[in-house]
Amino acid sequence: MEKIIKILIYILLAASVVTASTYFYAEGFYHKMVAEDSPFEYATAFVLLAISVLFLVRILKIGKTQNRYWMALNILVVVGAFFGFGEELSWGQRIFSIESGEFFLEQNRQAETNLHNLEVNGVSINKLIFSQLMVLVFGFYFVFSQLLYKRLAFFKRLVDLFGVQIPRLKHTLLMLACTGFVLLVPDLRIWELWEVIFVTLLLLVFIEPLNTKEKLLVGASVS
Repeated sequence: MEKIIKILIYILLAASVVTASTYFYAEGFYHKMVAEDSPFEYATAFVLLAISVLFLVRILKIGKTQNRYWMALNILVVVGAFFGFGEELSWGQRIFSIESGEFFLEQNRQAETNLHNLEVNGVSINKLIFSQLMVLVFGFYFVFSQLLYKRLAFFKRLVDLFGVQIPRLKHTLLMLACTGFVLLVPDLRIWELWEVIFVTLLLLVFIEPLNTKEKLLVGASVS
């Protein structure tokens, strides 16, 4: 199962980067791929769902043998990833042709039933929380956590206590390379592709972390 998931991950990463490059030679195709309800938007949603389900399975398999901090973080990932799945699809609004309520019609920039497109008192929730804050948190995670895990005993103990998966060097390099390429595309919709790259790389980290005892697929080997 691990090998199959890894193959799918690398196919999705490659497809995302190739699609990003089409902005420069097949712009019509590019815009179709980054539009609402595009294959990549659904891919982002279902990768998040996969993360949620796999963490839930992990909890059910080994949760009883872990401490409360480990349990708290893993439950948070299950809930957070499922929330991201629902938000990405506007909780099925377009799929099932559900009309938005009055609040979302007034406060949501796309008049959809989701939180990440809300604008409160001129402040974009998407920009504040889902962009700026997450970039800071996961930027630190991908760039610095591996170094700190190896160098600081206190940080390592904290990571082990909560059961956090630490990225390998190849994950960091992949994230930096993909982000660098995305930044070359002068179009705001390119971040739709960056989102699928981001969640797919997260899943890869969870499957083959530096600290192998915290790998997501319990009982599988790390190559």
